Amino acid sequence: MSPAKQLPAPGRAPGLSDVLRARHASATATTPDPFAPKVLDPATVTGTAEERLAAFEAAIDEAKEAASHSLKAARARFVVEAGTALRAIRDEDGGLYKVTHETFEQYISDRWDMDRSRAYQLIDAAPTMNLLSKIFDTAPVESQARALAPVLEAHGEEAVREVVVAVKQAGAKVTAATIKEAAHRLHYIPAQTAEEDEGSADLPTEHTPQEALAIVRLEQGLAALRVAHKALRGTVVTDALEADHERGLELAKQVASLAAKIGRLTP
Repeated sequence: MSPAKQLPAPGRAPGLSDVLRARHASATATTPDPFAPKVLDPATVTGTAEERLAAFEAAIDEAKEAASHSLKAARARFVVEAGTALRAIRDEDGGLYKVTHETFEQYISDRWDMDRSRAYQLIDAAPTMNLLSKIFDTAPVESQARALAPVLEAHGEEAVREVVVAVKQAGAKVTAATIKEAAHRLHYIPAQTAEEDEGSADLPTEHTPQEALAIVRLEQGLAALRVAHKALRGTVVTDALEADHERGLELAKQVASLAAKIGRLTP
């Protein structure tokens, strides 16, 4: 006899939290956590000192390789999920963002600390990124998806697949540049001038573990700065000065000093 299905309390419809919990429970029940650590237990490593050293070094190499691939996968997932959700927030019911804001630009700035161009990049790239995740053996790159977005919109999925196959058959590395070249060669998009391509150099599609770590650290720092910037906006400084001028002035000077140090990091 199967267990009784749990129902919401009488008179209460399932809320958003119920839906999200059910979705999370279903996903975690069927999908292993890709970020779960695979720890090499020192007690199980035997042999000579050289053999044990080699075993631990192999574990580090494996962890660094997994981090590199996980970074690409996490980025691809973010583009697809965030871009799809942002499109719905912008378009459904005349604009769901109007629940809290007058314009979509105000919403994405206040709610996500994101500018308009970045939001629309995610919105445009999400459908193609989702398709590319089914074509590539590894997680696709956002710049590739943006290059293929006009092809998908105007010609459909088969055209996207044809462009990717054409790049690979030519023996070229799949990048935004080679995708645009193949799409033009197949008459799916017009040729771009050098001026149109200027300033939009393609990002590398692969990272060494050292490169991946550097990017992750910079992204983490940027995320922390965005949180700090959001916390310090508005009248927070003047309010602090009015509440306790001496302490507020001391804190404001520390903030200014730190901001100056961060500014000097930019090449």
